[in-house]
Amino acid sequence: MSRNERERAARALSIAIGLLVVTAVLGAVTGMAVAQKGGSAGESYSAFNGKISYKTYCMNCHGVGGKGDGYIADSLKQAPTDLTVLAKKNSGAYPAERVWASIDGTEAIKEHGTREMPIWGEAFLWPDSTPERQAEAKRKIGELVEYLRSIQDPPAK
Repeated sequence: MSRNERERAARALSIAIGLLVVTAVLGAVTGMAVAQKGGSAGESYSAFNGKISYKTYCMNCHGVGGKGDGYIADSLKQAPTDLTVLAKKNSGAYPAERVWASIDGTEAIKEHGTREMPIWGEAFLWPDSTPERQAEAKRKIGELVEYLRSIQDPPAK
């Protein structure tokens, strides 16, 4: 094999490796943003960002892993829900729309408080607010719903 042929082969190999790396990175990024039924068609939300919201708004009651064993769980009148078995309790299908409704207050959960004053304050409430604020609340809910999907045991269908 001549020097030129070796150089061309090395360049082709470098390009192939580069394409594989780009494909892997795009696959990982795409995997973090999953389409959500609770939002508009075609929208996607980040489970990674949802984990941040979970730590802020949910972890104290539901625990680090979502099993209902948060550090204040023992002081509550009713044990927090184990959020890792939502799909299991729904025949293996993750109930994204019900989870969305539970977070935004559409579906009342006594322990979360009333729709007017959910336990998380204004974080997930958007009626009578600016379009920007509504979009921010919707994004936060979508991300949180996707994070909860990601912690299902066994993984949701």
